[in-house]
Amino acid sequence: MMVCRGRDQGPDSSSNEVLMEKNSVLTMRENPAPITHISITGRRFHTPKLKHYLRRIFILPGTRGIRCSRRIYAGSMFQPTLLSIRPGLCSVLICILVTALTAADIRQLDQHFQGATTDIGSWMFVPRDNIREFSTTEHPGLAAIWQAGKGQDIKGILHDPIRIDDYPLPWEFQTSMVQAFNARAGVSAVTQVNYAIGLNLAVTFSDPSTWPGDRTVLPPDTRSVQLLVVHLGSTGEAGIGLPQYAPYPHPETYLVWGRGDLGHTVMGDWKIPFIWVGDGSTRGGPASDLLYFRARVISSTHLQIGIKFAADTGWNMRDIDCSEFGPITGIWEIGPIISGDRWIPDVLCPSLPMLKGPHPLFLGGAGTDNYQFNDRTMTPVLNPKPEQPNPFYEYYIDYCVFFGSSPIPFEQYSDDFDIPGYMGQWQIQPQGTIADTWTNPGHLALTLIGTGSGTGFGPVGGSSLNLNHYPPPWEIEICFTAPDDTIPWNFWMNFVLMDDEGMNRGMWTPGVENFPDEGRHGLFQTGQLRTLFEPPVPESVLAHKPLRMLIQCLDSRRVRLGFKAEPEDSWNLSKIYDTKKELGFDIGAFGMHCWSTTTGRTWGARPGCPMYQRFLIDYIHYRFGLSD
Repeated sequence: MMVCRGRDQGPDSSSNEVLMEKNSVLTMRENPAPITHISITGRRFHTPKLKHYLRRIFILPGTRGIRCSRRIYAGSMFQPTLLSIRPGLCSVLICILVTALTAADIRQLDQHFQGATTDIGSWMFVPRDNIREFSTTEHPGLAAIWQAGKGQDIKGILHDPIRIDDYPLPWEFQTSMVQAFNARAGVSAVTQVNYAIGLNLAVTFSDPSTWPGDRTVLPPDTRSVQLLVVHLGSTGEAGIGLPQYAPYPHPETYLVWGRGDLGHTVMGDWKIPFIWVGDGSTRGGPASDLLYFRARVISSTHLQIGIKFAADTGWNMRDIDCSEFGPITGIWEIGPIISGDRWIPDVLCPSLPMLKGPHPLFLGGAGTDNYQFNDRTMTPVLNPKPEQPNPFYEYYIDYCVFFGSSPIPFEQYSDDFDIPGYMGQWQIQPQGTIADTWTNPGHLALTLIGTGSGTGFGPVGGSSLNLNHYPPPWEIEICFTAPDDTIPWNFWMNFVLMDDEGMNRGMWTPGVENFPDEGRHGLFQTGQLRTLFEPPVPESVLAHKPLRMLIQCLDSRRVRLGFKAEPEDSWNLSKIYDTKKELGFDIGAFGMHCWSTTTGRTWGARPGCPMYQRFLIDYIHYRFGLSD
């Protein structure tokens, strides 16, 4: 709740109170007097950000400053506080500002199915009568689902639909599903194992007043799209499979397929290949063990959906233009889907080309010497009738998560890497680099395979830090453990400095590197902007494992860098660097925005970087305000 009070009013006074709660109508009582106090409580409010924006906006006659009754530390999110404001502030403007800054956080809808609990938060799976068993304890970290064989698709949906104005746009949803070993290997299969799993998105263009109360009933004027990974047949080791659709010798096929009545650009075969190893096994693309699906709600007329096959890579995305149907009023369904009806045998398979058969194949004779016409061999190709999914096999869902999409809300870049396997908001430079969050729990492990490279990781989809989106002051803190100091290494933030007109004005590469031959560490500074420490940062700090680094943007022309060893230590801060004074421009954006490292002579790195050197990232915290 947020309450605004006048200077001479006590806690019980009501002549000038503005009350605001989540999803409530903002009302002001009669006889308003100048607001002098704002009391903010509740975990949904980010008070440092509020104070930050109040400082920037309220430069009005009669306003001499903003005071805080107790100190708000940078990054102290969701702390209740009291701001005292001099007379002259506009009551309504304050309320509008606080309303905008305290919008509901869409991440509260997240579900990672962690721990031995049956509570799955905002989610439910329907229809209930086609779910024979649902478990989050059989394989902790996964939701396991067994069909009941009722011939219906199973969907994961939220308890409540999302209205288009419930959360700031754009935002995105990601879900990860794990293909079951038993289904892929054909365990207990006599004939074939057919299934389709993926992303379901249903949006409505109808008036919310017409929405049904039953979540399993679609509102009028609703359209949907599903992006599916489809498995047809079997390896042939157990079961006949479906050889007529298989592009390889074994009777097994994987597809990425779009279906529905929303977005012609995403329908049908996405032509994403998989790898037939040659021994009957498959891998890569839709034959990957882990599948990742993504939907972006960019505006009320613009959507995107896509897929990837590794946690650390980029996405294959396609656009959906909904403008012909009018503005979207709500997202009725968004989540994972498991095909349980007869779509595969009755709709999909008849639309696929038969790559083998129905005629027999002329394979020739057994040898080439003295080849005779009678040596020819006509080999029949089996064409089994496709079957619907077998309820014997289980299905697995890893997570269902939401977050603000590009531009990502500043604090939502933060990550403590405490969920094994999850890297939803990050992607890497894939060549020569491996990243994961499960080999060293609580860390992002960035591993280099040893070739010369300039690599790293950054926000999903790429994201510059535009100061119009992220007005300073703000800072970024990272804690990382570098490789052994017997080898050369470097780690740094790759910033391309853009001016107000979007022109590239050089680079800033705040970071640290190790010089094993000299037995010391130093600043990594290869760009035009080079910070200066007086006195220099002690070697004991730069050599510490883990090392904490701080990047600060004070305003559009001033930046600063800092290091410390232990959490309780004070920051060793550089002198403030003024880009206007030193380089002749104000900063409009920090482009690239990628945590980076280099190896090999091509990239100017020192020789001696071995295979599999590894950086462990403990956390990255983005926050408004500045640390001392």
